[in-house]
Amino acid sequence: MQFRPYILTIVFTASLLFAVSCTKDSTPIAEEALPTAGSSYALLQEKIITPNCATSGCHDTKTKSNGLDLSAANSYKNLVGVEPTNENALKDKFLRVKAGNPYQSFLYIKLDSTNFHQSDGYGSLMPLGSRPITVGQVEFVKQWIAAGAPKNDVVADAKLLDDSRSQNEALFLSLPPQGKQFKVSPFGVPPQFERELFIAQQNTEDLYMTKFEMIQRDRSHHFILYGYDPAKAPTTGLPKVGVIRDLYDGKGNYDFTRFLEMQNRIYIIGSQLKTETISFPEGMALKIPANYLLDFNSHYTNGTRDTTRGEVLFNIHTIPASQVKNIIKPLQLGNTSISLPPKQEKTIETTFMVGGSSAPGGDKFDRSDSVYYILGLTSHFHKLGKKFVVQIVGGSRNGEVIYSCTNWLNPPLVQYKDPLMLRRGEGLKSIVTWYNETDKTVSFGFRSEDEMNFVFGYYYN
Repeated sequence: MQFRPYILTIVFTASLLFAVSCTKDSTPIAEEALPTAGSSYALLQEKIITPNCATSGCHDTKTKSNGLDLSAANSYKNLVGVEPTNENALKDKFLRVKAGNPYQSFLYIKLDSTNFHQSDGYGSLMPLGSRPITVGQVEFVKQWIAAGAPKNDVVADAKLLDDSRSQNEALFLSLPPQGKQFKVSPFGVPPQFERELFIAQQNTEDLYMTKFEMIQRDRSHHFILYGYDPAKAPTTGLPKVGVIRDLYDGKGNYDFTRFLEMQNRIYIIGSQLKTETISFPEGMALKIPANYLLDFNSHYTNGTRDTTRGEVLFNIHTIPASQVKNIIKPLQLGNTSISLPPKQEKTIETTFMVGGSSAPGGDKFDRSDSVYYILGLTSHFHKLGKKFVVQIVGGSRNGEVIYSCTNWLNPPLVQYKDPLMLRRGEGLKSIVTWYNETDKTVSFGFRSEDEMNFVFGYYYN
């Protein structure tokens, strides 16, 4: 299986997040404890909500437009887990903030101009009558919600709050001083649809990648760079260069030709983040051979009622072959045996042994390698996922947790200062917990409504 960021003081009028008219409500509201200083929510309140929302005449304690008080003492309890009053948002099963799901959170929708559409019937984009908040600030809100919208924890990157870029600007990356820049040109994503596509490009020279740098538009589920070794082409033959190949037809059904093309395809590098930079240690590089056919895989979801846009821009920074001391290899371990009963929590453990086998449905370490020096690990699961843990199996560090993630939308790439060494008889165990809140059994699949269970990483030997 292939896988897998000028704050202005504004007077908010009508419909900040939740309605279309302002009313006054003098009913006293019991104040709550303030969030912990320095926590992500405390910063969100200070940098975004207070100067933009909780202003005089709108969502301050005195006015409480539409009954909504977003002052520091009351905002959290009025946002997290609370239904909006906008009828269309209610019909779409939004909450003002739905912990773990930005795209079902009315706060995020109302602040995100990139994905806000009047046809959705959600009122006006906020801040009303002024410039939207910046790219980084929107991303900060997204990261906080995706991490479970905690009140007192640090879960979002505070540097995003200082980002001055305006929303809807063109994607831009400076050209790498040495290396290549690639792109997936803008493409449409139909309303109430998710689009996953592939487009191949020939590589003409050996690339020793020491840094990967990427930016993509919001609502991307993931971007993955794959490669084909022509000596191990799929039975259907290598894909044609420059031709967009969609995973789904116009009705949302699988095009099974895509699955045949996945045979022998090699995972190289990827990310679920809007922006990503992955750097390898000095003297180490991931080699992309000159004859490889590169395959760009972009997956976007669109829950709006208008067509949205997908786009990816990425750099491969390289060093000369003479400077390479260790060749890095990508690591992909996964379990496709997933069945999650409705309205239940379930945990699946999968063990991957060096030189051995894995649990049923799981991938294996390459049998030809007897020792692995792991540089970094990340995870991939979908929105029902609550926690993804990786432990060492065997040896003196048996049972040690080396990776943990509770944010399915923004999983970290944990890079190790000292590489993790695994020998034969040792391995990794993934422990993944989901809560299936739906009314149906959820299984492994490619769509965002399905689930996945993957460990990705980088190593040398």
